Amino acid sequence: MNIDRPRGSRSATIATQTVALVVTAVLCAFLFGLLGRRSWVLDLFAHFRVQYAAILCICGLALMMLRHFRSAAAVLTAAGLIAASIVGYTGWPSQEAQAASGGFRFVTFNRYYHNDRIAEVGAWLQESRADVVVLQELDSMLIVQKLAAVLPDYPHWHAGLNAESDVAIFSRWPIRSADLIELSPGGAQVTKAVIDWNGEPITLIGVHLHWPLGPEVTRLRNSELHELGVLARATPGPLLIGGDFNITPWSPVFREALVDSGLSDCAHGQGLVTSWPSILGPVGIRIDHCLASDHWRVMNLSAGPALGSDHLAMINDLELKR
Repeated sequence: MNIDRPRGSRSATIATQTVALVVTAVLCAFLFGLLGRRSWVLDLFAHFRVQYAAILCICGLALMMLRHFRSAAAVLTAAGLIAASIVGYTGWPSQEAQAASGGFRFVTFNRYYHNDRIAEVGAWLQESRADVVVLQELDSMLIVQKLAAVLPDYPHWHAGLNAESDVAIFSRWPIRSADLIELSPGGAQVTKAVIDWNGEPITLIGVHLHWPLGPEVTRLRNSELHELGVLARATPGPLLIGGDFNITPWSPVFREALVDSGLSDCAHGQGLVTSWPSILGPVGIRIDHCLASDHWRVMNLSAGPALGSDHLAMINDLELKR
């Protein structure tokens, strides 16, 4: 990137060069992310679009302080274009809504394997008044049974635990049927349950897809996303898919899979919501998603607490279109 001719002291020159280097790195990273479909390494760059916009804003302000006004304007324009693409998808933040009468509250939460705060998790889920909860990273039936003991309002549950599945579905409503479905050979298996919600059959699918670290596991993750879309299109009636997808909405792989599935991202238009890592709060990224069939209208989406996990719980309030 060309920066206006440095002015002032040596320290100002060094500061200008440092800012120029950061701006160049951020712009390259953003462009790499747009090519994420071509390589698993490039796709990793796609997930930090919000952070890129924030860093460019800081760099633009720094250039203004260094009196490089033309360069500052160019950098702030680039930041504004990236920010516009973010707001175009997320919309403006919405106010947290309460579960309304006739509404459906769907909560997902990645427990984290080493999290032993079971009573705290159960207490919060009880207070959340969710209709259905999808939990991930449940490594044994003993953990599931401990959770069931602290979730008296969720007497109906199904957990298909094995080497490729760590997901359980807890429901206030009777479960009509439940299955464990392999998405792709050697890939993650998803937990599917059909509940009876006021006489209406609702299909819930809980997922925990592979980490995209390395070409083989990324291929598995992408195949899992594709097969989720195939499963969604073959599922009649109201459908919700939720859990840890290990991919952000900024990835071209996610956007392509979403279009192919015919589902909608519940977070679309609901403001900027992040889920991981929980320690970073709003500075993090969102890899926990809720996907809905066109039977649903999303009323609100918000993040819950961490409850000892590296993920934040995700709260999705929806209603059926009549």
